[in-house]
Amino acid sequence: MIIGSGLLARTFHDAAKDRSDVVIYAAGVSNSQCRDVREFDRERNLLERSLQATDVLTCFVYFSTCSIADPESPDTPYVQHKLRMEQIVRAHPSHLILRLPHVAGRTPNPHTLLNYLYARIARGERFAVWRHARRNVIDCNDLRTLSLALIDSGVRGETLNVANVRDYAILEIVRTLERICRGHAVYDLVDRGAAYPIDVSRLLPFAEAAITFNESYLENVLRKYYG
Repeated sequence: MIIGSGLLARTFHDAAKDRSDVVIYAAGVSNSQCRDVREFDRERNLLERSLQATDVLTCFVYFSTCSIADPESPDTPYVQHKLRMEQIVRAHPSHLILRLPHVAGRTPNPHTLLNYLYARIARGERFAVWRHARRNVIDCNDLRTLSLALIDSGVRGETLNVANVRDYAILEIVRTLERICRGHAVYDLVDRGAAYPIDVSRLLPFAEAAITFNESYLENVLRKYYG
Protein backbone atom coordinates (compact mmCIF):
# COMPACT_ATOMS: atom_id res chain seq x y z
CA MET A 1 0.00 0.00 0.00
CA ILE A 2 1.17 3.51 -0.79
CA ILE A 3 0.03 6.77 0.80
CA GLY A 4 0.86 9.86 -1.24
CA SER A 5 1.02 11.06 -4.83
CA GLY A 6 4.38 12.81 -5.29
CA LEU A 7 7.75 11.67 -6.61
CA LEU A 8 8.34 9.08 -3.89
CA ALA A 9 4.85 7.63 -4.20
CA ARG A 10 5.23 7.32 -7.97
CA THR A 11 8.68 5.79 -7.58
CA PHE A 12 7.35 3.00 -5.34
CA HIS A 13 3.95 2.60 -7.01
CA ASP A 14 4.50 -0.43 -9.21
CA ALA A 15 6.61 -2.27 -6.64
CA ALA A 16 4.45 -1.72 -3.56
CA LYS A 17 0.89 -0.74 -4.47
CA ASP A 18 -0.47 -4.29 -4.16
CA ARG A 19 1.60 -5.38 -1.18
CA SER A 20 -0.34 -6.06 2.01
CA ASP A 21 2.76 -6.51 4.18
CA VAL A 22 4.02 -2.93 3.88
CA VAL A 23 2.68 0.62 3.95
CA ILE A 24 4.83 3.20 2.17
CA TYR A 25 3.99 6.59 3.66
CA ALA A 26 5.09 9.03 0.94
CA ALA A 27 2.92 12.02 1.78
CA GLY A 28 3.33 15.25 3.69
CA VAL A 29 5.54 18.32 3.59
CA SER A 30 8.07 18.16 0.75
CA ASN A 31 9.45 21.70 0.93
CA SER A 32 12.36 21.92 3.36
CA GLN A 33 11.87 25.70 3.53
CA CYS A 34 8.27 25.36 4.73
CA ARG A 35 7.30 27.36 7.81
CA ASP A 36 3.53 26.95 7.55
CA VAL A 37 2.26 25.36 10.76
CA ARG A 38 -0.93 24.32 8.95
CA GLU A 39 1.08 22.19 6.52
CA PHE A 40 2.91 20.51 9.39
CA ASP A 41 -0.36 19.88 11.24
CA ARG A 42 -1.92 18.42 8.11
CA GLU A 43 0.89 15.90 7.78
CA ARG A 44 0.76 14.99 11.46
CA ASN A 45 -2.99 14.34 11.28
CA LEU A 46 -2.68 12.17 8.16
CA LEU A 47 0.27 10.30 9.62
CA GLU A 48 -1.55 9.54 12.86
CA ARG A 49 -4.63 8.30 11.00
CA SER A 50 -2.47 6.15 8.73
CA LEU A 51 -0.65 4.59 11.67
CA GLN A 52 -3.91 3.84 13.47
CA ALA A 53 -5.18 2.03 10.37
CA THR A 54 -2.03 -0.08 9.99
CA ASP A 55 -1.78 -3.53 11.58
CA VAL A 56 1.06 -3.88 14.09
CA LEU A 57 2.67 -6.62 11.98
CA THR A 58 2.64 -4.54 8.80
CA CYS A 59 5.86 -2.69 8.01
CA PHE A 60 5.20 1.06 8.09
CA VAL A 61 7.82 2.98 6.11
CA TYR A 62 8.25 6.69 6.79
CA PHE A 63 10.57 8.92 4.78
CA SER A 64 12.46 11.50 6.81
CA THR A 65 15.50 13.61 5.93
CA CYS A 66 19.28 13.27 6.22
CA SER A 67 19.42 17.03 6.80
CA ILE A 68 18.68 16.29 10.44
CA ALA A 69 22.48 15.90 10.67
CA ASP A 70 23.19 19.18 8.85
CA PRO A 71 24.77 21.68 11.30
CA GLU A 72 23.08 24.48 9.33
CA SER A 73 19.60 22.98 9.72
CA PRO A 74 18.95 21.59 13.23
CA ASP A 75 16.60 24.36 14.33
CA THR A 76 14.65 24.87 11.11
CA PRO A 77 10.88 24.28 11.37
CA TYR A 78 11.09 21.53 8.75
CA VAL A 79 13.78 19.53 10.56
CA GLN A 80 12.05 19.95 13.91
CA HIS A 81 8.81 18.77 12.32
CA LYS A 82 10.51 15.70 10.84
CA LEU A 83 11.98 14.81 14.23
CA ARG A 84 8.52 15.00 15.79
CA MET A 85 7.07 12.81 13.04
CA GLU A 86 9.82 10.25 13.58
CA GLN A 87 8.86 10.02 17.25
CA ILE A 88 5.24 9.38 16.32
CA VAL A 89 6.21 6.66 13.84
CA ARG A 90 8.44 4.88 16.38
CA ALA A 91 5.32 3.98 18.36
CA HIS A 92 4.44 1.49 15.60
CA PRO A 93 6.08 -1.88 16.37
CA SER A 94 7.01 -2.60 12.74
CA HIS A 95 8.15 0.84 11.68
CA LEU A 96 11.08 1.61 9.39
CA ILE A 97 12.25 5.22 9.17
CA LEU A 98 14.36 6.00 6.12
CA ARG A 99 16.19 9.31 6.08
CA LEU A 100 16.75 10.58 2.55
CA PRO A 101 19.18 13.00 0.91
CA HIS A 102 18.29 14.98 -2.24
CA VAL A 103 16.33 12.62 -4.48
CA ALA A 104 16.68 13.08 -8.23
CA GLY A 105 13.66 12.29 -10.37
CA ARG A 106 11.03 13.81 -12.63
CA THR A 107 8.90 16.10 -10.51
CA PRO A 108 7.31 19.52 -11.08
CA ASN A 109 8.12 20.49 -7.49
CA PRO A 110 10.06 23.78 -7.78
CA HIS A 111 11.35 23.51 -4.22
CA THR A 112 13.74 20.59 -4.73
CA LEU A 113 17.41 21.59 -4.74
CA LEU A 114 18.06 20.15 -8.20
CA ASN A 115 14.98 21.71 -9.81
CA TYR A 116 15.84 25.04 -8.19
CA LEU A 117 19.41 25.03 -9.46
CA TYR A 118 18.45 23.85 -12.94
CA ALA A 119 15.76 26.52 -13.29
CA ARG A 120 18.12 29.32 -12.20
CA ILE A 121 20.84 28.20 -14.61
CA ALA A 122 18.47 27.65 -17.53
CA ARG A 123 16.91 31.10 -17.05
CA GLY A 124 20.17 32.89 -16.32
CA GLU A 125 18.84 34.04 -12.95
CA ARG A 126 21.20 35.01 -10.14
CA PHE A 127 21.27 32.82 -7.04
CA ALA A 128 23.43 32.22 -3.98
CA VAL A 129 25.85 29.31 -3.65
CA TRP A 130 27.09 28.30 -0.22
CA ARG A 131 30.84 27.87 -0.66
CA HIS A 132 31.32 25.12 1.94
CA ALA A 133 28.06 23.22 1.48
CA ARG A 134 28.05 19.64 0.27
CA ARG A 135 24.96 17.70 -0.72
CA ASN A 136 24.15 14.03 -1.21
CA VAL A 137 22.20 13.07 -4.34
CA ILE A 138 20.55 9.75 -5.18
CA ASP A 139 18.47 8.62 -8.16
CA CYS A 140 14.88 7.85 -7.11
CA ASN A 141 15.18 4.42 -8.73
CA ASP A 142 18.28 3.59 -6.70
CA LEU A 143 16.45 4.79 -3.60
CA ARG A 144 13.66 2.34 -4.40
CA THR A 145 16.10 -0.53 -4.94
CA LEU A 146 17.84 0.04 -1.61
CA SER A 147 14.64 0.68 0.35
CA LEU A 148 12.94 -2.47 -0.93
CA ALA A 149 16.07 -4.48 -0.15
CA LEU A 150 15.90 -3.30 3.46
CA ILE A 151 12.17 -4.01 3.68
CA ASP A 152 12.45 -7.46 2.11
CA SER A 153 15.37 -8.43 4.35
CA GLY A 154 13.16 -7.86 7.39
CA VAL A 155 14.68 -4.67 8.77
CA ARG A 156 12.22 -3.18 11.26
CA GLY A 157 12.28 -0.81 14.22
CA GLU A 158 15.23 1.19 12.90
CA THR A 159 16.10 4.62 11.57
CA LEU A 160 18.50 4.38 8.62
CA ASN A 161 19.98 6.67 6.00
CA VAL A 162 19.32 5.67 2.38
CA ALA A 163 21.82 7.76 0.47
CA ASN A 164 24.71 7.89 -1.95
CA VAL A 165 28.04 6.69 -0.56
CA ARG A 166 29.55 10.08 -1.47
CA ASP A 167 28.46 13.68 -1.37
CA TYR A 168 29.20 16.62 -3.66
CA ALA A 169 30.15 20.25 -3.31
CA ILE A 170 27.30 22.52 -4.35
CA LEU A 171 29.64 24.06 -6.92
CA GLU A 172 30.23 20.63 -8.45
CA ILE A 173 26.47 20.14 -8.81
CA VAL A 174 26.11 23.61 -10.35
CA ARG A 175 28.93 23.03 -12.85
CA THR A 176 27.52 19.65 -13.82
CA LEU A 177 24.12 21.21 -14.51
CA GLU A 178 25.85 23.96 -16.53
CA ARG A 179 27.37 21.33 -18.81
CA ILE A 180 24.10 19.49 -19.18
CA CYS A 181 21.89 22.47 -20.03
CA ARG A 182 24.70 24.37 -21.77
CA GLY A 183 23.93 27.39 -19.67
CA HIS A 184 25.97 29.77 -17.58
CA ALA A 185 25.25 29.97 -13.87
CA VAL A 186 25.08 33.47 -12.42
CA TYR A 187 25.70 33.15 -8.71
CA ASP A 188 27.15 34.83 -5.65
CA LEU A 189 29.44 32.75 -3.46
CA VAL A 190 28.41 32.97 0.18
CA ASP A 191 30.79 31.94 2.95
CA ARG A 192 28.35 29.49 4.51
CA GLY A 193 27.57 25.80 4.57
CA ALA A 194 29.32 22.69 5.79
CA ALA A 195 29.76 19.03 5.03
CA TYR A 196 28.08 16.57 7.34
CA PRO A 197 28.53 12.81 7.56
CA ILE A 198 25.76 10.47 6.43
CA ASP A 199 26.29 6.95 7.73
CA VAL A 200 25.37 4.44 5.02
CA SER A 201 27.27 1.46 6.43
CA ARG A 202 24.09 -0.64 6.69
CA LEU A 203 23.42 -0.09 2.99
CA LEU A 204 26.80 -1.12 1.66
CA PRO A 205 26.04 -4.84 1.15
CA PHE A 206 22.92 -3.93 -0.85
CA ALA A 207 24.49 -1.02 -2.72
CA GLU A 208 27.59 -2.91 -3.77
CA ALA A 209 25.44 -5.67 -5.26
CA ALA A 210 23.00 -3.48 -7.17
CA ILE A 211 24.24 0.10 -7.65
CA THR A 212 27.43 1.68 -8.93
CA PHE A 213 28.12 4.85 -6.96
CA ASN A 214 31.16 5.79 -9.04
CA GLU A 215 32.74 9.08 -10.10
CA SER A 216 30.31 9.51 -12.99
CA TYR A 217 27.20 8.83 -10.90
CA LEU A 218 26.23 12.47 -10.38
CA GLU A 219 26.57 13.43 -14.03
CA ASN A 220 24.77 10.30 -15.20
CA VAL A 221 21.84 10.94 -12.88
CA LEU A 222 21.56 14.64 -13.71
CA ARG A 223 21.73 13.94 -17.46
CA LYS A 224 18.99 11.35 -17.03
CA TYR A 225 16.55 13.90 -15.61
CA TYR A 226 17.78 17.25 -16.95
CA GLY A 227 19.54 16.37 -20.21
